[in-house]
Amino acid sequence: MNSRRDLNLLSAASAVAIAGWSMLTLLLPLLALRFGAGAGDIGVLVAGASLLPLLLAVPIGTGVDRWGARRVMLLGFAGTTVALLPMVAQPSLAWLVVAFVVGSALQNGFIIGAQALIAALGADGRGREAAYGWWTTAMAGGQVVGPIAAGVLLDAFGMRPALAGVVVAFAAALVLMRAVRSRGRSETVVPPFRWRAASRLLRDRTVGIAVLTSTAAVWAMTIHATFLPVHLESLSLSAAAIGAILSLRSLAAVVIRPVMPQVVALLGGRERTVVYTLVALALALAGVVASPSPWAIGLWVVLFGAGHGLSQPISMVMVADRVAARERGAALGVRLMLNRLAQVLAPVAFVWFASGVGLPVLFLAHAALVAVASLVLVGWTRRAATHGP
Repeated sequence: MNSRRDLNLLSAASAVAIAGWSMLTLLLPLLALRFGAGAGDIGVLVAGASLLPLLLAVPIGTGVDRWGARRVMLLGFAGTTVALLPMVAQPSLAWLVVAFVVGSALQNGFIIGAQALIAALGADGRGREAAYGWWTTAMAGGQVVGPIAAGVLLDAFGMRPALAGVVVAFAAALVLMRAVRSRGRSETVVPPFRWRAASRLLRDRTVGIAVLTSTAAVWAMTIHATFLPVHLESLSLSAAAIGAILSLRSLAAVVIRPVMPQVVALLGGRERTVVYTLVALALALAGVVASPSPWAIGLWVVLFGAGHGLSQPISMVMVADRVAARERGAALGVRLMLNRLAQVLAPVAFVWFASGVGLPVLFLAHAALVAVASLVLVGWTRRAATHGP
């Protein structure tokens, strides 16, 4: 009963926090454009903001194992709330950059801590899969609300109330997280992390498949979240309309995640499912810029949301099931580190296309990269099926 209570509270805190973060990720490109930044500048900003989280992912994962997931998450929520306050008091490009960089770094503690705590609260196998599905469904629900709220606040009241809404969301997440009782801390003494352990983890076929899936999906998501608002802005859509279209992405994830175990069974297992997710992401990246109307773009956004909605919880479960509890935080930290690497590289890879031949070619180039990753994944999954785990 206590596990169920903590799972519900953790899911609620995560949903509110990710709503705040999705508000900020929508506001970042729109406000940066208002401050005079271009598409290339926004790409560099997103890449630079992901560099610090890249370096901190594994140390934070080890900290989760040593100090407990709950404590690390509380520090992350509190730190993000404080970092956002100057941006609300005096909106500027400089404070926007500071808030986004600090928030991105502290988000590591929230993401790794929550994933480790879910693994501790859920049972092995399908029970853990269902727990991750429920948690990620709550997260997707927050991502539905966040962009719509940010767009409406920005259109109706201006940037300062919109930014204040982000602060309120993280403060609410902090209050909810304080009510969680489980620490999510390893019961054994955790040795200091050694980088050779990361190499050992990645040599495991299942972990490797999961990490490639997650990294490619985050690559696609970074392009989608960073440049799709810019593309939609060029179509003369309002901030509220842009937020509504982006919310379709999360709504698709909300719909598909509760039935994730059934979808995995229907598609023939986790390994085959993650291949399909990358194919869906590649098609959707290409489709959003090839479509002539907002309605058609919305359909491609739904496909993208369904693919991304499956890729992340499945890859989390694949990693959590393959490692011992005492190094689960470190393993999830390695996974997140490579996700952050994708967030650093994706916004600047092919960015000259945006200023040279336009955003459509940028999207098509990244769609091709994700498609290549899906082909590599096909080879890995066949090898795993032939030789075993």
